[in-house]
Amino acid sequence: MNNKRDYYEVLGVSNNASDDEIKKAFRTLAKKYHPDVSKEKDAEAKFKEVNEAYEVLSDPNKRKMYDQFGHAGAQQQGFGQGFNASGFEDIFSGGFSSFGGFGDIFENFFGGGSSHRKQQKQDTRPMKGQDIGAHVTISLKEMMFGTTVNLNLTLDKTCEVCNGAGAKNPKTDIHTCTTCDGYGYVNVEQRSLFGIIQTQQTCPDCKGTGKVITNKCPKCRGKGRYQAKEKIDLEIPKSIMPGQQLRVWEKGNYGYNGGPRGDIYLDISVKPNKYFKRVNEYDLFLDLPVNYLDALLGGEIIVPTFDGEVRLKLPSNTKTNSIFNIPNYGFFKSPSSNKRGDLIVNVIVSVPTKLSAEERQKLNELKEISTYKMDMDFMKDL
Repeated sequence: MNNKRDYYEVLGVSNNASDDEIKKAFRTLAKKYHPDVSKEKDAEAKFKEVNEAYEVLSDPNKRKMYDQFGHAGAQQQGFGQGFNASGFEDIFSGGFSSFGGFGDIFENFFGGGSSHRKQQKQDTRPMKGQDIGAHVTISLKEMMFGTTVNLNLTLDKTCEVCNGAGAKNPKTDIHTCTTCDGYGYVNVEQRSLFGIIQTQQTCPDCKGTGKVITNKCPKCRGKGRYQAKEKIDLEIPKSIMPGQQLRVWEKGNYGYNGGPRGDIYLDISVKPNKYFKRVNEYDLFLDLPVNYLDALLGGEIIVPTFDGEVRLKLPSNTKTNSIFNIPNYGFFKSPSSNKRGDLIVNVIVSVPTKLSAEERQKLNELKEISTYKMDMDFMKDL
């Protein structure tokens, strides 16, 4: 008696499922039950069952026989003659990388996958250097007008002695690795639950470079590169946004084989200012202490700005939290624009805590002749 489960049931698809639906179901289940990653106790058995179901249902002839005669029909088509590694490899080559690296697992497991079928020797074309990240903190004024920052970075630099070759004499001291024939990897046969399979591993002699250096450069010791400090001046444009990341082209690590340098991704933060702050995206806000006499009598006061001092007329009897707008003293609308936001001035009336004897005398005289009376109507509701 055949105790095998229905293949459509194994993959969780209907009898009229399309080829794409079958392939998608197989990928999902193979990822779930692969013995190398699954923690389920019966993962190996389920993995074999899933593969068996897919091998039949993915083949039009086998599927037709299975639909007509069940498991017996599939066996007549030659199923059960051994694990079909190449078919399994095809389903995972390329598109399976969306599962977070499982494509690499199956490529190594089944002999390299489609990306290694046509072996190529190590690439000697110019390659761009690696990007790096850096961080700077600037002032609010520097944020408004832009600035130049100086960075001390540790970079991978191309060795100027050997010009990146790694050899003392690039013409005579560099040879193709005889172990891997210049490919950088070797094929290794291993036994597994599916029999003998072939995998690719980094060449142990050349460490994946495809070449062997017999007389190494004394400065870089055969690496062709070395780490060194480098001072770099970077221009930060005006009106940069807080938290914005700035990409600086080709100022990062040096390239390979004469390729361009990598980029710098510069994270920018802004130091808080005791008096000013940015509001409404392009406006600058200032809490401005004002002498109580200026607020009472009115007159012209001086307002500090990032552009210099500006004069502002206060009307008499100005109260605390009175707002005044000074146009075009805020942030630029963009790094390429000359249009600016406003400076918003919030008046804070400042009353002295200490008075001289003369001041106290004058104020008492003023109090005696003052006709000002406080509005006490609010007392009626108490």
